[in-house]
Amino acid sequence: DAAGRRRVSCTLALAVAGALAAVTVGGAFLLDLVPGRGDDGGDLGSAARTPSAPAATPGGAAELPEAFVGTWKGPLTEKSSGLPHGTLTAVFTKGREGTDVVRLTTTVSSLGVDFTCYSVATLTSATDEELELRERADRDRPSTAGLCTTAPAGLHFTRTSEGTLRFRSDEEGAGQPYGTLTRSDG
Repeated sequence: DAAGRRRVSCTLALAVAGALAAVTVGGAFLLDLVPGRGDDGGDLGSAARTPSAPAATPGGAAELPEAFVGTWKGPLTEKSSGLPHGTLTAVFTKGREGTDVVRLTTTVSSLGVDFTCYSVATLTSATDEELELRERADRDRPSTAGLCTTAPAGLHFTRTSEGTLRFRSDEEGAGQPYGTLTRSDG
């Protein structure tokens, strides 16, 4: 019954495809192994750290620092399993706290299965070195049906001294992916 199925993370879809390739197992059994999607109001993982000064504007709202603006791309790994989680492309545009500042595309190609997940994220906090955002599914760009998570999640991007961005997601349903992104727009 398609109405009773839950949407799953990209990684979980790969795990399901791998399990089907390795062992012929019924779909209902595999869906019983799917962890819950979680709620959309969970802790965003605030760590005990001393952040750098916010990138504040005269109006008081934090603004996305210019150093983040552009296109960044890199491979992801799931914290929960250590498995690959596809490739993330993040396109940052100028904006202030409370506005959408990044469009994300995660592409996965494994075991002959190709799919894409699209999302957008709202800036919740910004310093010169670190961003915190709230991600949600992109209604303007439909993701591959049934294979992408739709629960909102906290995202973190941190600039490194090497000129890359460290990325991590708090989305448990997606395996808490993380990775290092490099600028891909020149």
